[in-house]
Amino acid sequence: MRLNRKFIVGIVLIFTVSAAAFFVWAQDQRKQRNSNILEDLTRFGEVYEKVVDYYVTEVETEELIEAAIRGMLKELDPHSVYLTRHQWENLMIDTEGEFGGLGITISIRDDFLTVISPIEDTPAYRLGIQGGDRIVEIERASTVGWSSEQAVSKLRGPAGTQVDITICREGLEDSLYFTVTREIIKVPSVPYWEMIGDVGYIRVSRFAKNTAKELEEVMRDFERRGMHGMILDLRSNPGGLLDAAREVSELFLGRDTLIVYTESRIPNGNKKYQSKSYKTHDGYPVVVLVNGASASASEIVAGALQDWDMAAIVGQTSFGKGSVQTVFQISGGSALKLTTMKYFTPSGRSIHRDENGRDESLTVISPDEEAAGVSVEEPREEYRTAAGRTVYGGGGIAPDWEIELPKFTEVQRRLELRGIFFSFAVHYTAYHDVDESFEATDEVFEEFLSFLDDRKVEVTVEEWDEENVDYAKMGIKREVFRKMFGAKGAFIATLSQDEEISQVIEMFDRTSTLEEMFEYIKDQRKVAEAARVEQ
Repeated sequence: MRLNRKFIVGIVLIFTVSAAAFFVWAQDQRKQRNSNILEDLTRFGEVYEKVVDYYVTEVETEELIEAAIRGMLKELDPHSVYLTRHQWENLMIDTEGEFGGLGITISIRDDFLTVISPIEDTPAYRLGIQGGDRIVEIERASTVGWSSEQAVSKLRGPAGTQVDITICREGLEDSLYFTVTREIIKVPSVPYWEMIGDVGYIRVSRFAKNTAKELEEVMRDFERRGMHGMILDLRSNPGGLLDAAREVSELFLGRDTLIVYTESRIPNGNKKYQSKSYKTHDGYPVVVLVNGASASASEIVAGALQDWDMAAIVGQTSFGKGSVQTVFQISGGSALKLTTMKYFTPSGRSIHRDENGRDESLTVISPDEEAAGVSVEEPREEYRTAAGRTVYGGGGIAPDWEIELPKFTEVQRRLELRGIFFSFAVHYTAYHDVDESFEATDEVFEEFLSFLDDRKVEVTVEEWDEENVDYAKMGIKREVFRKMFGAKGAFIATLSQDEEISQVIEMFDRTSTLEEMFEYIKDQRKVAEAARVEQ
């Protein structure tokens, strides 16, 4: 059928006029927006000028501007922040996983700048710098009263440059002097791994540029050694790069599988992230451990594997950071980290928690609890996994199996907050030979009690019940191994006493497939719910 030429011309004219009208409207909107911004900045400039010129005392203008910027961002959300040059550099180190430095972890202990542990195969490690060493001078300047951040700014620098440090070590009368040549220090995002029988345990501490590569190398090694199950530990992992979360998920999810999608008011912010992987590691059941400090990228991985029924999620409900930040560099070396997108798991869940903190109204309630009279203001929205299992949106990733951990006693809290176990480890190893067979025996514990007396740390005889004694012995062993063998040594030394890992290993012993695990978890949840009803 031929269309009338006049009709076609009319349609084209209508479209042209409409497009022109929309363009004019858009131009007017843009002009109005720019005019509003100019008016706001003029008003701000006038206030700033009056403060600088007339305030009762002279003000530091740079500090004033930074305070104004932070005040503005505080009105948005907790994850939109202004970064100083130092904070920006630290963020880049976290994402790149390397920096120029000595290779030590430091903190303030007993008011002294103290080495917690050297990193293996680094300048500090090769020179024999030890955990517990006190850095009393850097470049002949006393470190008394310094913060860790001040020390880091002096110790880090370009590879090949040198820094002089003076160290005091317990058990030695004379100070130790070192000239350390800085190197590129690579900070692994997979710091610990261990085979527990035929179950591979892998700890991922953050999501950086090389996380997926590091993780897969360990997984392949475990597979060659006959791994029949895997624990991916994302507890207290604060997150990191969105692309790193996608790459880690790709190790388990086949090509074109949706991992996460984002929504934003900016056009290029609406994206779907799908797996590009042709080969996955799916020949054995996987358990992912999370807790209340597992956030962001950790939740993307846990949410994707949970939604596709590719892993059992165990632990406590995660943090609930379902937003994505974009970093914009600002003049002067600073940067703006701004929330620009929200992300959703494959099933459509937003796991973002209320910006004011944990929303106690978002509580999962079972039929048994409801029958027992337990009430909540607003139950969490339900979603379905690929296999039809129920999962929940809002307020973090709710684990398939929630394991309730024992709370710190008052004694344990006091000792940990004062760093007493580490201080004792430094003292003990200065006067005793220690190897990998070390155990915190009753004799060691008696020496620990004397150490507490010397430090005027008060713990009554009545407070030393079996629970606190066992905890103290574990803390002593952990910190002695940290002092002698580094962070990995401390972690491996206490792995067998990790309550969640012990329960997960028992589940591996009783099951051989993920389907069997989900049934096992159902039974465990029923037992836990029955126990709560009885209380």
